[in-house]
Amino acid sequence: MPRRLTLVALLLVMTAVAALVAARPSLDAQSLGLGEENSWIRVQNLGGQPATVDVTFYDLAGHQVATDGCPDGGCGAIQPGFGWSFFQQGFGGLAGGYRGSAFVTADQPFVALLARDVFKGDQFQIAGDTLKLGHGTPTLYLPVVQNNAGYASRISVQNSSDGADACVQIEYWAEGASGATAVDPPAPTAGCPNGGERVPAHGTLLRDETNLPVANFEGAAIVRALATGSGVAASAQTLAATVDTRDRNGAGLATYRGIGPDEVTGTVALPQIDRNASDRGSTWSTRFRILNASPGSANQVTLRYEGTNDAGEAVEIEHDVVVTSALTCDQALSGVAGCLPDDQDLPPNFRGTVRLQATSPIAVVVQRRDTDGSLDNYRGLTTEAASRQVMLPVVNKNYGPFGDHDGWNSSLRVLTFDGSTAHVRVIYYSKEFPNGRLFGPVTVEGQATLRQWDDAGLPDGWVGSAIVVSDEPVVVVANIETEVFSGDRVLLYGGVSIE
Repeated sequence: MPRRLTLVALLLVMTAVAALVAARPSLDAQSLGLGEENSWIRVQNLGGQPATVDVTFYDLAGHQVATDGCPDGGCGAIQPGFGWSFFQQGFGGLAGGYRGSAFVTADQPFVALLARDVFKGDQFQIAGDTLKLGHGTPTLYLPVVQNNAGYASRISVQNSSDGADACVQIEYWAEGASGATAVDPPAPTAGCPNGGERVPAHGTLLRDETNLPVANFEGAAIVRALATGSGVAASAQTLAATVDTRDRNGAGLATYRGIGPDEVTGTVALPQIDRNASDRGSTWSTRFRILNASPGSANQVTLRYEGTNDAGEAVEIEHDVVVTSALTCDQALSGVAGCLPDDQDLPPNFRGTVRLQATSPIAVVVQRRDTDGSLDNYRGLTTEAASRQVMLPVVNKNYGPFGDHDGWNSSLRVLTFDGSTAHVRVIYYSKEFPNGRLFGPVTVEGQATLRQWDDAGLPDGWVGSAIVVSDEPVVVVANIETEVFSGDRVLLYGGVSIE
């Protein structure tokens, strides 16, 4: 029997959820009407044989409540190069209102994407992120956490151990702070004499707008495991996390997974950094937040912006900043607020990238904010993500059209990790292309955008996956958008190295 590969996939599935209220820091409109929320997992088989996939669901207390998988009544074994989406909405094994987590195991190498979609009244919301194989780590970095009049974040931390308790502590660091703004919980609790809150095996610790210990907050968080009263060392504990951020007053929804210690480095690449960029009727700007992995001490970071203006002219700006805890660089702003020199600014319309070089390790998350209220984010990509083969498990061309609208379309922002020139090909897989369809080569001089709707070789109504193949290491971010729904209609995620 081939060794089973394990993926910890944190799921939050809610249907017809009412607003919640708790005795925590006061904030106007503290409770949110969350809408009807459902999650789904896309699993992509990277192996050479058909894959058997098992999905096991747990409630917040760590009790197993259901299983799903392939082959089953709805699917066969997943063929090499193909994927399957497990939708929790309508799955009979889960009751309405379920909220919890899941483990995905397979007998072939795979990648996966966890996404959620919400209907908040007549507004649609979608967000997601690619996930990481393994059981988790004792420390996780969360560069974007918000709880203010505009946005509210939800932090979900799962103990992925099969049998041991964990003691979980969350430190909150406001932007520019030299010390933690709050430590949650603030003192030892039952089963956790060294601090933290006890989380049983497969259980989940949840913090949202009803119980976050910080109000009027813009910053970041660090999740730490602490030694348990039963003798489980912090280093032996395995945690996974997701952060969902929602617009309190609009339809914006963004998701990213926690960043592990092996993913915080001194070099980070951001393939999509824009100011008033437009495509297919959408106009957006980005902002990114840098988290110092050792907050409280000064960390010098060199930012190198590279891109083009509306006329296609090259733009290059280099600037140094100092990050004590967390720092936001907003491309819609100028000067200090944009992490730019006083005498230089991004052009009114900028499409480009940023490379960060820090004295000490950092973690970064980028938010994309559209003029229509759409919100999404992606994790900054490091040498671990840079690869000559990058998998994108979900890409589309005019999929699910309705009326005069084309449906879902995707584009890929490709960045060579060291700024060199690369020759890139894309292999598309789907039921129409079981052996793959080759696109390219394309010469990428630093960065390029590949739009699936411009590829005449892909049929309308197409949905599938893609592997970006390059002769130089690249990182890739996928944008998926729809014109059919109003609200938040953008899903943004980072590609996964498969070398």
